[in-house]
Amino acid sequence: MIVPGIVSATFKGHPVEETLAITTSAGLKAIEWSENHHIPKGDVAFASSVRQKTADAGLEMAGYGSYYRLGQDMDIRPSLDTCCALGATGMRIWAGSKPSAELEASERDALMAELAKAVEIAKDYKVVLNLEWHKNTLTDENQSGFDVLTQIDSPYLRTLWQPTQALSFEERAEGLSQIVPFLSYLHVYYWDETGRRPFSEGVEHWKKYFSMLDGEKRYYALMEFVKGDTVEQFNMDAEVLKGLLNVGE
Repeated sequence: MIVPGIVSATFKGHPVEETLAITTSAGLKAIEWSENHHIPKGDVAFASSVRQKTADAGLEMAGYGSYYRLGQDMDIRPSLDTCCALGATGMRIWAGSKPSAELEASERDALMAELAKAVEIAKDYKVVLNLEWHKNTLTDENQSGFDVLTQIDSPYLRTLWQPTQALSFEERAEGLSQIVPFLSYLHVYYWDETGRRPFSEGVEHWKKYFSMLDGEKRYYALMEFVKGDTVEQFNMDAEVLKGLLNVGE
């Protein structure tokens, strides 16, 4: 089953209440709240209030989109505290800030050691860490991302997935097929070489991506990167996504 939803950073300029209203009006069912744009790390009281507002809106809590980044000497605990107050069981993190192919062996080893420690801390919180599948990180290339997941080999480390623009459609699909056993949910959008496009233009790509998922599991498909950042385009994209997933109001 695939549940349609939203990455709250899609509407980073809108407050929590407006973001909830936009999401429910579009008929979506889940939300990933952004640390930088909606739920600041460390503000557990606010996170708790948003947890209730999200539940009152009838939305599922897909995750907490933190900006904890490996290699920056950051403390992951404030983000985990906020994630728990929000009622999310999964938290997005970033696997460094340098292309994987440019890392020296010692740099990669240091990032992996930090990640292993972060996973152990998250285990104490009973929170799954989800890697952002993104350029200029350890997950920017298919094999590198897969190697990270298999090397750590913990149920408290999984990954998100989104189409990496530097890769071809075939390469993206190949990478997704590799990480399906580790996949928590997907960030959904469509870009071409000119930038953001209406999601309707990417339907054939997304039919392929969705077909590759494990039909016995439950995933979230969370929309972001709307062309023009408009509510109007978002609503049109949401209709296309729900149609693709055969999800009614």
